[in-house]
Amino acid sequence: MARFEELQGLWQQQTVWRIGTADAVSLARDFQRFGRRQDLINFSKLLVIAAQFVFLVVRLSRHPLQLWGGAFVDCGAVYFVLHEWRAQRAVAQLDFAARSADFVRSAVVRLKALRNPFRGFAFWIMMGAFWIGVNLIALGNRWTVHALLSLAPLGIFFPGIYLRRKRWNLQCRPLVERLTALIEAVGEPGA
Repeated sequence: MARFEELQGLWQQQTVWRIGTADAVSLARDFQRFGRRQDLINFSKLLVIAAQFVFLVVRLSRHPLQLWGGAFVDCGAVYFVLHEWRAQRAVAQLDFAARSADFVRSAVVRLKALRNPFRGFAFWIMMGAFWIGVNLIALGNRWTVHALLSLAPLGIFFPGIYLRRKRWNLQCRPLVERLTALIEAVGEPGA
């Protein structure tokens, strides 16, 4: 086992790099802009979900099971949007005062994680709520209606992945490229 003094000397001799102040300010501004854009998009999603629920309440007020089905669908959608919004806000609020290589790498990893939100626990909660909700809404209809409504998420899933990739390429890829170029410019190993 190495002696404490040797380890302390190695630790003190390692090189630490920091992002320049101008780059840090520019990156912080870009991430704030990203956060504002995500806030606007997610707030719009919540407004659409609320409008859809109001429509269901007016339309299905005499059918309590169908109304509960609409509530299941909307609660699952709200949970998913809020979960995704929280992850996006965490990325947008990164503090570039801590400008180390590990911090920049973690920012890249967080941005890449936003590419596909259609996995994980929140997604499956939304899908389960959707499936229960649409089957409650279709209660009393033929089995073909249940089957079509149960398959509806597949009709939404693939276009959703395509649109999410396009949106990620427009909004997140430039940030990832800037951060990666920053790491490579410093010549940090493992970049």
